[in-house]
Amino acid sequence: MAEHTNANATWTWGIRYVATIVVVLVLAALLGSMDLFSKTTIAKKALSATKLVHFIGYGAALATFWMFGQHLSAACRQYGGRWAFLQHLILPAVTLIVISASYYVVLPVVHPFMNHALRDVYKWVFILAMLACSIWLVAAVLGQSNSLTEALVDGHRKT
Repeated sequence: MAEHTNANATWTWGIRYVATIVVVLVLAALLGSMDLFSKTTIAKKALSATKLVHFIGYGAALATFWMFGQHLSAACRQYGGRWAFLQHLILPAVTLIVISASYYVVLPVVHPFMNHALRDVYKWVFILAMLACSIWLVAAVLGQSNSLTEALVDGHRKT
């Protein structure tokens, strides 16, 4: 019984990350929907305070999600066992998700200040970053294919 309690206590950090992400997303959405923010503009009406609040809130949620991925990867390494192979896959997968979502988080803030050429550069920066993360993830899967196969086969045998 004590072992089960210790295992739960060591994973409570995950609940804190998830709770933080949820609170930040809700606050960003609520504050951004207020008239005060939607009617307040910055830089000659090119950027509303709503867009800035969404950028800060959603960006903080993405940063927290990425830190959660780092912590989860370290926990898999520390606790080992059947799912230890995930330690190498978590960070590239989380980074790919964060970069993909960041495109839509940053765009509303920078779009009013960009011309057509800069928009194309912006798009290509994200395309290249997502491709790099995809290659990193595929390389991690390939590098861990033996561990992944063992985990799946052992799991199948136990059921």
